[in-house]
Amino acid sequence: MYIEVIAQILGMVGAILLWSAFQCKNTKKLFFLQLLSSAFFSLHFFMLGAYTGLLLNSAEVLRSFFLYKGQEKWASHKITMIAVMVMMAACGAVSWDGWLSLLPTAAMVVGTYFLWSRNGKILRFAQLFFISPCWLVYNIAMFSIAGILTEVVNMISVIVSLIRFGVKELDKTYAA
Repeated sequence: MYIEVIAQILGMVGAILLWSAFQCKNTKKLFFLQLLSSAFFSLHFFMLGAYTGLLLNSAEVLRSFFLYKGQEKWASHKITMIAVMVMMAACGAVSWDGWLSLLPTAAMVVGTYFLWSRNGKILRFAQLFFISPCWLVYNIAMFSIAGILTEVVNMISVIVSLIRFGVKELDKTYAA
């Protein structure tokens, strides 16, 4: 019982760091806070015994570091993106625990591709219709309260941004 409470607290710290990252105007600060968030979520999933979540969030620390260093050619290179995607897939394979492990693994691989594209509009749709739903199912199964809240907040945030910026404006962007 005590470990589960500590796990949920660590997850909430990770969630708060992630939500804080979304409020950053500075991209480097955003990726640094995401890096810290992933470190807390790694501990959170470890304590819950959710090893796919543990490994994927540990790999997310490295992915966030590369994105943080994105102004450097080596960090933003397509080969780095592919290596990170392979690493995410390997994390899912190593921690395989049935079809449930496939969901967050696929979300992280797809999410890596869209993060590297640096196209926020496409990333929003990927987040809303694929990344967050995959993680939400996994978080429910692992009873990660912070993970559940994070994905619900992520989806609401994307919906708000789509309403705020307008879907027509997004259509113009995709037509180009």
